[in-house]
Amino acid sequence: MIPEMTVKMTQHEINDDTEDDPYEVEKCGKWIDACNLNKICLQFPDSLLHDSVKIALCLENRIKKKVYILGDTTCGSCCIDEITAQHINADGIIHFGHACLNPTARLPVFHVLPKKEINVTEVVDKFKSNFEDKSKKLLFFYDVAYAHKIESIQRILCPLYENLIFSSLNCSSNVKYTDIKDNSSVVVLGRSFNLGKGFSIREYEAFYLGCGEKTFTTLAVTIPVKKWYYFENNNVIESQALNTPWLKRRRFLIEKLKDAKVVGIIVATLGIKDYLETLTMVKNILKNKNKKCYILSIGKINPMKLANFPEIDVFVMITCPENEMFDSREFLKPILMPYEVELAFNSSRELYTEYCMDFRQILPGGIHYVDFTSSMDADISLITGELRNCNKNVPCSDKMNALAIKDSGVVAIGKAGAEFLNNRSWKGVEQRLGKDEVHSADIGRSGLPTSYDSEPLIEKK
Repeated sequence: MIPEMTVKMTQHEINDDTEDDPYEVEKCGKWIDACNLNKICLQFPDSLLHDSVKIALCLENRIKKKVYILGDTTCGSCCIDEITAQHINADGIIHFGHACLNPTARLPVFHVLPKKEINVTEVVDKFKSNFEDKSKKLLFFYDVAYAHKIESIQRILCPLYENLIFSSLNCSSNVKYTDIKDNSSVVVLGRSFNLGKGFSIREYEAFYLGCGEKTFTTLAVTIPVKKWYYFENNNVIESQALNTPWLKRRRFLIEKLKDAKVVGIIVATLGIKDYLETLTMVKNILKNKNKKCYILSIGKINPMKLANFPEIDVFVMITCPENEMFDSREFLKPILMPYEVELAFNSSRELYTEYCMDFRQILPGGIHYVDFTSSMDADISLITGELRNCNKNVPCSDKMNALAIKDSGVVAIGKAGAEFLNNRSWKGVEQRLGKDEVHSADIGRSGLPTSYDSEPLIEKK
């Protein structure tokens, strides 16, 4: 985080850059004035950081208040970093670039969405040629970068289709036309929409204005419509979101979760609304299935960090739905999402008939919520071939502070997790005050990792 702006710009440079106002500085200033905010943080993705100081100076010149730049994000650049902003007691955040639009719980947020150009006439023509039935029930979604074109498209298509519904964006942004306007709307993955009276979402087909990348895939597997289409290279392409190799691999990982004895719950977001409720739900399900679980919060996730916990069989990550971790094969142990915990252990949920990337939708009130029903019936692991849940008399505990129940004749129940970690030969960075002798600091290695100055070959040269 950069608390002070030391870079100076001439008034001529500021005026030249604000004539086109690509970063919507004037709209940002009006939002700050309307909300009566004093401490503002600007959040940029890495690709826009080179313009951050210039934008901050322009905004300071407009509002006559100090502006702060978030130099690094806690988890991901598409998510609002409320935690870092609270280090200076900020009362508002302006987010630039692509956004996942997950709701926040603490601070007001203004989004400056990117603007990509697209030919509106071509989009409309392709849409009409692909959906010739004007009475068909359709949902229209779009990438946030095309939000500025939606008003033109909607004015052309809505008079032609009687059951066409355009989604809104769950945010306050520089494209006011697409901002959410009705709090009673269904909100999924930052998109809100109101269905026709008496209609179910499974009666609709959905169209996405944008390419078939991460945002589209996340929407397609989460919103259970009949068919999905997306617009790429001036063509409308039908997608089979639930019939992919990725989904087959997820089913294999669910079997790994069923076999696991120790589960790590990774909290990879501290700003998305309801993440604590999801954490509690996952923890209670795992306790109900007599699995040890550890809660981890380690900032940005990478394979090296998680490899420090070899005793954990699988990880469950509570994070942004657009996180790339669920596609990665670089990790030592499998990483699953909260919905997959329910698929593994909630017998009330129909297995694999649909999927959900947004963990908020499996909480009460979400479109994928079902009551939890635990089944202790024995089954056979598809990976190891061994019986699971065959012993119902295993020690269990409903509360962390309750006494464990044990059968007669049992002297002790397992080993505590703390004792297991204490017996490891490597325990990470820790204080050993009074245990080691005090000595002067040594000069460390210097040079590149591939050829340190202390290497024998380098010394000979």
